[in-house]
Amino acid sequence: MSMKRGIKIALIISGVVVALLILLIVFISPITKYLIEKHSEEYTGRVIRIDKFAINIFNGSITAKGFTVYEAKSKTIFCKIDQLDLNITVYKLWGGKYDITSVSVNKPFVRIIQKGDQFNYDDLIKRFLTADTTQKKVQAKPVQYWVRNITVSDAKIAYTNTKPLTRIEIIRGNLQLPLVAWNDSIYNLLSDFSLASGGDCKAQLKLNANSYAYQLRTAITKLNISMLYPYLKDYLKVKSLDGLVDANMHISGNFNHPTDIAASGNILAKQFTIVDNTNELLTAIDATEIKIDTVNTRKNMFNFAYITMDHPFFRLSMYDKGFNYERIMTTPLTASGDTSSKVYANIFLMMSGYVQEIVREYDVNNYKVNKLLITRGQCIFTDFTHGDKFRYVLDDMRLESDRINSNNPFLLFSVNARLNTSGKLKGTLKVDPKRYKDIDIDASIRDLLITDFNPYSKYYVATPFLNGTISYVNRTTVLGGKLDSKNVLDIQQIKAGSKIKNSTAMNLPVKLAVSLLRDVKGNIHLDIPVKGSLDDPKFKWGKVVWQVLKNIIIKAATAPFRLLANMFGGKEEDFKEMHFEYAQTTIQPNQQTILDRLAKVAADKPDLKVELVQVTNLQDDMEAVAVYHMKRKYLDIPDNFPSVQVKLRTDSITNNDSLFIKYINTALKTNSTIQSTEEKCVELIGKEKLQLLVQQQMQQRNAAVRSYLVDQKKMTDSSLYIINTKELDQLQKSSPPKYVINIAVKE
Repeated sequence: MSMKRGIKIALIISGVVVALLILLIVFISPITKYLIEKHSEEYTGRVIRIDKFAINIFNGSITAKGFTVYEAKSKTIFCKIDQLDLNITVYKLWGGKYDITSVSVNKPFVRIIQKGDQFNYDDLIKRFLTADTTQKKVQAKPVQYWVRNITVSDAKIAYTNTKPLTRIEIIRGNLQLPLVAWNDSIYNLLSDFSLASGGDCKAQLKLNANSYAYQLRTAITKLNISMLYPYLKDYLKVKSLDGLVDANMHISGNFNHPTDIAASGNILAKQFTIVDNTNELLTAIDATEIKIDTVNTRKNMFNFAYITMDHPFFRLSMYDKGFNYERIMTTPLTASGDTSSKVYANIFLMMSGYVQEIVREYDVNNYKVNKLLITRGQCIFTDFTHGDKFRYVLDDMRLESDRINSNNPFLLFSVNARLNTSGKLKGTLKVDPKRYKDIDIDASIRDLLITDFNPYSKYYVATPFLNGTISYVNRTTVLGGKLDSKNVLDIQQIKAGSKIKNSTAMNLPVKLAVSLLRDVKGNIHLDIPVKGSLDDPKFKWGKVVWQVLKNIIIKAATAPFRLLANMFGGKEEDFKEMHFEYAQTTIQPNQQTILDRLAKVAADKPDLKVELVQVTNLQDDMEAVAVYHMKRKYLDIPDNFPSVQVKLRTDSITNNDSLFIKYINTALKTNSTIQSTEEKCVELIGKEKLQLLVQQQMQQRNAAVRSYLVDQKKMTDSSLYIINTKELDQLQKSSPPKYVINIAVKE
């Protein structure tokens, strides 16, 4: 009886246990789901909802579908997992070991919102990852755990930065983490994902969980940088930013020391463009590639195999209120308002701060670039500030340097470019890597059309150029802040046009200056040396060169006689005036010398005109003519007597000759000593007749000069202009007659 009772009790207990197990199997999943959802906000600060939840206590599998976590105190989804699968080795639990054999996360979605230095998950970090300062009983043994075969598939992350407003979306994200274990601090993570804006990324990360040292290998394909446009807008008011980036990098470092990095690899950027708000291309690069051999900030090593850039483009425009870049520049404060770290985060600002921190912590003076090459460079400069639009194109630029090394005595760069389709630029630049201000420049420009600069010449000097090709050679050395620059300017076949009306222009006779500066071949050659101290804030090399050039033009136009004397010989005064003696009407050797030089000027510079203006003092000339005629009567010289002989005979008698004075007194029927001999001669002949004789004498001089220049020296009538001054008393008393010489440009 007692045995039967024992069996019955055993059966009842077994039935209860089985029933409890069945209940546990049947209801553990809904109970667990219920408890998670009920107490989720209490323990996590977030509401959690699960569509389906299943636990298999026999094989240790856990499955959750529609696992959703909401934002704190919000109905907005923070993250959602379509399906979460987890498998645990059940029997090891009895030994206090936690062996999760697999974790699979399928189609997870995470929403990340950044506001300054704050994120929407900060509350979770504070709750679960903040160090616990309360004293705890030290466990005799560490918890033994293994999490194996962690996989995330088809993940999606939506990142939003509130200021500046930016949205970046990661799609098709996959992750593999083979093992996370209590006795293995090394994590090996594989990941790949795409960006909704364009681009694919693959990464392999090896992390030491104890030291936080890491090694990262990453491969990026066609990453579209348009996602950075919102950040750029806070610095440049532009319409768009585009470009594609490919990269294969190996980076190692330590998360505890973020500036201590070592990197190698290759970066290729293509189709980079920035378009301004007027829909005009501002800058662009077809392709730029950087091959990094070694960058190690801690060891001060910055070694690059090559840096190349193909077809960089740059548009520079000048307006009345400044350059186009000045007009589009802005600041984060202007663009976004409050830029405090609590509300503002800009990746460019972060990058700048990161680089500055590297510079502060490490020396960055040991660098090497085996090859630097820029090809097909282009710059378009447009100036809208001078009436006519000035547009200049520099293209086909090639800049090259081999073996850039901070340990070299100098860095050598060579450059070639085309200037506005015709000109050619060629030069070299040497830079001392230890003292960057010490440089040596050797550059030349050939076949540059001066007509390209007509908008400036018309604006500043009201004179366009019709023809001319510029060549320029510059050799400049800067050593210790002292500049020594030799500039040689040659302009071939230059021709200036007629002056135009322009209220903005300086009143300079440019056409005359050009004609004077030109040699017999129609070319201008100028040497412009410049020296000075770059430490002097008032010294500007470009302004000095321009000032010297301007002074040369002004002096040539306003004081041409010294220039003519240097070019054709003789003294400066010989090109200013030509003197005659009283009563002289023929060309003597001293006048021939001057006229020969003027004829040479006209022959070598056919666009110039020689102007001869005869000036005299009427009273002096009348007295001289009167004395001359009275001496001829006194000597009884016939009219057909040679003029040279006449002059010799009349000059042989002085005005104070006693016999001549007696002759005059007899003719005048007076012995007065009050009047001079000259006055007596004037009275004898008469002022009206003498005035006529003076005019005839001046015309005879003009005819003699013209005959000599035109008939003997073959000077064209268009190159010669001879007149008498209208003011016959222009000269002072006792000043013999002369010609004032002017040089002008033919109209």
